Amino acid sequence: MTLVLFSCKNSLTEVKEIGNFEELPVKESFEVTYLRSQHGLVGNRMYAPLVQQFKNRNTIMPFGFKLEFLDSNLNTTAFLEANYGEILREEGRMIARDSVILINFKNEELYTEELIWVQDSARVFTDKYVKIVRNDVVIHGKGFESKEDFSEYVIKKITGQYYLDEETITGKDDEKE
Repeated sequence: MTLVLFSCKNSLTEVKEIGNFEELPVKESFEVTYLRSQHGLVGNRMYAPLVQQFKNRNTIMPFGFKLEFLDSNLNTTAFLEANYGEILREEGRMIARDSVILINFKNEELYTEELIWVQDSARVFTDKYVKIVRNDVVIHGKGFESKEDFSEYVIKKITGQYYLDEETITGKDDEKE
């Protein structure tokens, strides 16, 4: 027994080869709902099935998240969903990746593969391809920035489709003439 006990030695290098323990989360939480407030007012509510906090890599939501932006009456003004999320605490940013959808109160929908939310300025942006759907309009572009509630936005390098009726083109209603 003594022979077996003392013959089993691992060097620090061998242990590091098995796995990098610096990359493991220091904390994991399941079925998480966060409420974030600023100046005493709740500003958003987030749900994630798994939240992992890392010593060096901040917070990750590897199975996605759903985030509601709320007004002062706790009404949802916009909704953000993605299959992956990462919170960079020191930068005050959250990165949403993989099948990102942002919907505002007018039911306009933004689709992209990456969207960055800057918490302090309450802005969202991306330099990736975007598709915005609103009523009969589909707009495509590369690059986007907006208020976090997606109420005022700019699409960069824009292309798209717009369906116009006769009244919109002429400014007259043909049925009234």
